[in-house]
Amino acid sequence: MKTVNRNRLKILKLLALLSQIRWYNISLLLLGQYLTACFVFAPDDLRWNTLLDINTHLIAWSGAFILAFGFLINSFYDYAVDTINRPKQSAFERLVSKRTSLNTAIFLLVLGLLGAWLVGFKALLFFGLFAVGLWYHSHRLKNLPIVSHTSAAILALTPFFGMSVYHNFSSIHTFAYGALLGLTLFSREMLKDLLMLKGDVIIGRKTVASEFGEDKTRFALMASAMVAWIPAFFTRGLFSPYAEIGIFVILVLLTAATLIALKTTHLSGLRWAHLIYKVILVIGVLTLPFL
Repeated sequence: MKTVNRNRLKILKLLALLSQIRWYNISLLLLGQYLTACFVFAPDDLRWNTLLDINTHLIAWSGAFILAFGFLINSFYDYAVDTINRPKQSAFERLVSKRTSLNTAIFLLVLGLLGAWLVGFKALLFFGLFAVGLWYHSHRLKNLPIVSHTSAAILALTPFFGMSVYHNFSSIHTFAYGALLGLTLFSREMLKDLLMLKGDVIIGRKTVASEFGEDKTRFALMASAMVAWIPAFFTRGLFSPYAEIGIFVILVLLTAATLIALKTTHLSGLRWAHLIYKVILVIGVLTLPFL
């Protein structure tokens, strides 16, 4: 019986660590990078060669490992606010000691930088700066309204930029699609300000919601969602029909999430809006092969 309980505890600790790493986000990042590398950056007749290219795998996993490092570092800085805003999830994640989380973060950072080093010095420099950016976002930028939202959106898309540089690919339509996803991520961070308002106020963290109030935050959220239509509208002729359908669904869901956030006065409504944002990101990744 003791052995069973001990094994169950180990499984729970592993699940708690995966929760801290935000395995869902990491999985989406990996899937998105592979879809982009194979269906967007590589010519039709060279997709298999792209999958056989070891550097493509190293870049994808380096980005994933370093982003996981960033999530773990962020959990240290968000310990107090998470305890207030998400007590149940926070209690579950605290099954893993801070020392274990820190050691895991360092291990993931080393793995990510080692993979980048195997690609080349420029890749090592790029992902090294990416790691520094993730740390600085949690350490300093997170307390700066608007700046924190912008940096979070940029950092989330940085691994895709690294993949595009390696494959020497750039185009107006991929830039426009990246801008759409970036504005979606920016809006999501704004929504999280409303969700985490109680904890932010208690610990004294400066966010848009705590500094300017809920009404102005909702207005900014609406403005951000409206701006997201701009790159999609002016570049709509550059996308394939399937990509246009995906983009239209993203914009409709983004509008729906914004309307829910504007109308609701309860946390449950904001959580539904946040769930829609997660669906948007999944659709955004699945649309990548059709760009």
